[in-house]
Amino acid sequence: EVMPSLVGSVAKAPEPAPAPKAPDIALEREKKLKEQKEQKERELEQQQQQKKKELEAKQRAEDEAQRKKEQQQKLAEQKKQQEAEAKQVEAKKAEAAAKQAAADRAAALKRMQGLAGASGADDSKGTALRSSGPSSGYAGRIAAAVKPNITFDNTTVDGNPAAEFAVNLAPDGTIVGVKLTKSSGLPSWDEAAERGLRKTEKVPRDIDGRIFPSLIVTLRPK
Repeated sequence: EVMPSLVGSVAKAPEPAPAPKAPDIALEREKKLKEQKEQKERELEQQQQQKKKELEAKQRAEDEAQRKKEQQQKLAEQKKQQEAEAKQVEAKKAEAAAKQAAADRAAALKRMQGLAGASGADDSKGTALRSSGPSSGYAGRIAAAVKPNITFDNTTVDGNPAAEFAVNLAPDGTIVGVKLTKSSGLPSWDEAAERGLRKTEKVPRDIDGRIFPSLIVTLRPK
């Protein structure tokens, strides 16, 4: 008996893949090099963009710092100018007050000189001032009215220094203004005397019933 042949049923081994051809290798290498180049270009572009952003942020910070510095300088200059203007205003006020005090004192002294009379050719002028000015004892009457309102220990004072005040009066004798025109040299007495004047509020009328709009009042501690 003849055995069937198995030759036709034996599987054939797979054929090996053909080796790449030389042109295919060159194309793969070129493609890879191109991809690597593009990757480097992308990385370089990202680095440049990052650097640009950092530079822009730094510039913005510098600009902001400069703006704040200029603003602070401007505010400092404005404050300095305002202080200078305020000093000028205060100086003008002080100058005006000094001129007014000098004028008030000069007017009061003129009246007092008129009360005392003048010599020679000025005698008629002194007589006229006496007729329009306060009586000789009026200043003493005012001082006597003020003394009870002064609180001061005169035992601590050497001598008897005088403080002069320009006093402005309303038509009824109410004191409406008090200003020290000549210090006694003793600030504590100046202050006590001024407080006493303000506390008095109203001065007596002169012997003829008149009230003078302004007077120089001299006060001493003893």
